Amino acid sequence: MRFLCLPGAYGSIDKFKVQLAPLLKEFESDSKVSFHFIQGPYEVVPPPGYEDFFGGPPYYRFIVPSDTDADTTDVIERIRDFPQLETPELTMRELMTYGVAKTDDSARETLNYLYQLLETEGPFDGIVGYSEGATIAGTLLLHEQMREKEEGRTPMLKCALFFGGWPPMTPTLDGLVLADESDLMIEVPTTHIIGSLDPYLHGNIALYNICDPDTAFIFDHAKGHTLPRDKNMVKELGDIIRRMIDEVDGGTSTP
Repeated sequence: MRFLCLPGAYGSIDKFKVQLAPLLKEFESDSKVSFHFIQGPYEVVPPPGYEDFFGGPPYYRFIVPSDTDADTTDVIERIRDFPQLETPELTMRELMTYGVAKTDDSARETLNYLYQLLETEGPFDGIVGYSEGATIAGTLLLHEQMREKEEGRTPMLKCALFFGGWPPMTPTLDGLVLADESDLMIEVPTTHIIGSLDPYLHGNIALYNICDPDTAFIFDHAKGHTLPRDKNMVKELGDIIRRMIDEVDGGTSTP
């Protein structure tokens, strides 16, 4: 089982390897599982006040604003005051609808970038996404499903791990997929690694709500917008991932 790994906003290959190091160690003796790391195609500069939060340069993103002006802003700026409404879907709609700059152009280029990676550095069996990486990973999964229906193209990716993820964009990149207004669903098995103390928890739940409930699992590491590092907790997560792999493997995954 070979996973393609996408870091969060302002992350990089090296930073994501450090963040996932406990999980990599859990699987280091398992020759059936491997992880391939990439970073976003856009090199960027963090917004003022976030430099220390994201560590040292370089910084990369998968999704960047098409334009910003006095009336619009990057969503990263808006999450400083993350809303908390009655449902995850209401929260995400409030966050993303008013005053957020469009990102469809960069998302389209990123999908092309990811498809090229699938062809040139694949095959891959699954995808791992953290935060913004999870958003674009989910978008890619939905886009693969759309291409299967419209073009008969068999999807490559069979499962996903989402760390602190938010819901994906629609396959046509014209908005978010939210369970209370869309029938779209990520159909492959998914494992959602969340932190119950994450200030952006509603985003995590909104993502879970558009995944197949029969094959979607939640693992709570009981902290914030981070990745689990406790040895026993990582071992438990590793067992959950192995069960997901067994469910989708069928002897055809890539070592």
